[in-house]
Amino acid sequence: MNEFYLIDSPTYSKLEKLKKSYENLDIISVMLYLELNKAYKVMKKNYDKFSDEFGLTEAKFSIMMLLSYEENMILSPSELSKKIGNKKSTITGILKGLEQQNLIQRVNIGQDKRTNYVQLTKEGQLKLQNFLPHNYDLVADMFKAFDEEEKATFLNLVNKLRLNIEKDDNNG
Repeated sequence: MNEFYLIDSPTYSKLEKLKKSYENLDIISVMLYLELNKAYKVMKKNYDKFSDEFGLTEAKFSIMMLLSYEENMILSPSELSKKIGNKKSTITGILKGLEQQNLIQRVNIGQDKRTNYVQLTKEGQLKLQNFLPHNYDLVADMFKAFDEEEKATFLNLVNKLRLNIEKDDNNG
């Protein structure tokens, strides 16, 4: 499915006219939502294009980073599933792609041959070492319009928004 991107967002005055019919319309909240949504879609599109140049996706990169944090760079697929917040079946497909690229390998630990784990390979480690400096440059560039104080404030506000949405999700 193609992403929907609303180029012609409603203006404050357009929303004021709608408010006459919908008293509960919070104009600033609607405008904030639309602008955050547009910013996310542009960031995602740019990041996907960038990571694709390295033969990665956001999901593959996330898994590789999670593995890199672990002792011996090993986790089970179910542990990865919990850390990523996706179904194990989704993670399995991503792991197959990483394995085909020789960025991870399957390993057994101990006597239990039923449970296999995945480990970041040397090639995977090198891929991360090559990718990360470019990744950090791209991310820094996205936020270069903000000074450090603005970034800290923005981070706090986005976390507050996320916590509010998660609270609503957990209650619904």
